[in-house]
Amino acid sequence: MGKKSKEQPVEELMKMLKSLYKKENIQSQMIKKFQKLICNDGLYSTILNDFPYPMVVFEENGDLVFVNNALSTETGLDKVCKHNMLNRITDENLRILDATENVFLGKTTFLSGLSEPLELFMSDGIRGKTSSSGYREAVFFPISEENGQTVLGAVIFIK
Repeated sequence: MGKKSKEQPVEELMKMLKSLYKKENIQSQMIKKFQKLICNDGLYSTILNDFPYPMVVFEENGDLVFVNNALSTETGLDKVCKHNMLNRITDENLRILDATENVFLGKTTFLSGLSEPLELFMSDGIRGKTSSSGYREAVFFPISEENGQTVLGAVIFIK
């Protein structure tokens, strides 16, 4: 084997690492913008409500305090009903519980390979009747007060 063939895998790995770093940086910037938007405009801003990806904001115990239009459309969940997302966690989506807990420790978590995560929010009449939504990734992040204390968590689901 020549020197060039030995270096090629290393170069490919370096390119992949750079790509991952760029994605992580972009996600970090996006989350900071969402956090700022929520702090400045509140939960019921038009931008959040009309954001094209399903999004919820929740309390530490899992109770939802905000559901955007995209999530409501996908799941049939009424925006004003009381709903706890942790009550329907399955073994397949147990990582969501960890991500939710990490949010209140001030951590951001990106999950991929989720199994039907929007089923956590399905209204009882729709649950089990829908086809796959295609959402398999999610980013969980904290929403903090000015003093840095995390008061709410948010999650955005991505295809």
